[in-house]
Amino acid sequence: MKTRSIVHAPKSFVVLSLCVLLFSFQYTNAQLIVNPGAPQTTCAGDSVTLGGSPTAQGGTPAYTYTWTPTAGMPHPNDPNPTVQVNATTMFYVIVNDNAGNRSHDSVLITVSNVQAATAGNDTAICPQTSGARLGSSGNMASFNYVWTPINSNLSCYNCAHPQATPTITTTYTLTASNGTCSNTTQVIVTVLASPTITVTSPVTVKEGSEVTINASGAVKYFWMPDSVTIFNPNTPNPEVFPNVTTTYTVTGIGADGCPGFNFVVVKVTPDKDLTFYNTFTPNGDGINDYWFIGNLDLYPNNTLTIFNRYGQQVFFAAPYYNEWDGTVSGSKLPDATYYYLLDTGTGTQYKGAVTIIRKPK
Repeated sequence: MKTRSIVHAPKSFVVLSLCVLLFSFQYTNAQLIVNPGAPQTTCAGDSVTLGGSPTAQGGTPAYTYTWTPTAGMPHPNDPNPTVQVNATTMFYVIVNDNAGNRSHDSVLITVSNVQAATAGNDTAICPQTSGARLGSSGNMASFNYVWTPINSNLSCYNCAHPQATPTITTTYTLTASNGTCSNTTQVIVTVLASPTITVTSPVTVKEGSEVTINASGAVKYFWMPDSVTIFNPNTPNPEVFPNVTTTYTVTGIGADGCPGFNFVVVKVTPDKDLTFYNTFTPNGDGINDYWFIGNLDLYPNNTLTIFNRYGQQVFFAAPYYNEWDGTVSGSKLPDATYYYLLDTGTGTQYKGAVTIIRKPK
């Protein structure tokens, strides 16, 4: 009778085989783990390395990597790519293993906020003004600042927001730092030109008379003193009737919005005679809109009557204060010649003619 022999494997071989099988089972069934690396803070424009050591483990090797966003990242499929960072960014990585498993994670790379500290926006100023405030809203007190050029009409050279009052157009450079990172920016402060205001020469008039003074070289005008001795102070050619010698100062605003200045001296020679002007133009343009009688203030008890050519009364005042605007009961009188009778209240009367001409504005 034949017997079957049984060959037993060595115990050491059996143990080794079981260990290999167990290890293989555990390795191929381990969870796929992704390590995107630790969050970092860096300076704008610097390069950082993403991912861990290693970036992936578990699952079934080999692994494939996909990093996003890819801007500034030459090799987005590397486990540890380098990337140039200009702004705070969240980076994402997706890992696939050889068994079709997928996992993902993300890491935040923060760019230092010193980048928010800048010299500010280009600006323009007028000469002889308070100037321009430099810097931006991102200029925090905790940063260090260096402004150049030195001795260039800045209120300070190591502060966040200096006041700039240059006399010529100047480019200012700011370097802001926080001990680790720095940011250098520039701002241009343009100095505009003031207008050259030309005025009439000194003028001499008799007391009670009016005269037109003139200015040119600007687009807007403001005369001072803006008082009862001046008509139309916001025009280049106001009419003035001072009782005493007066200096009239004009501010002219140029096309760039900058002011220029000049003045006219109106010298008054004493004269008690009344001055009657034979024409006025009451069209509402602010120029010669009222009939004016010079030195009338010397006769406070005067009475004035105005008649049309038919002898009908169209205006009466007692006293008259140079306020007639060519109307009767609020209605405009037609352009024509009218006749006045002025009683000074001192026993003297004056008669004459005055013409209304409503020239276009």
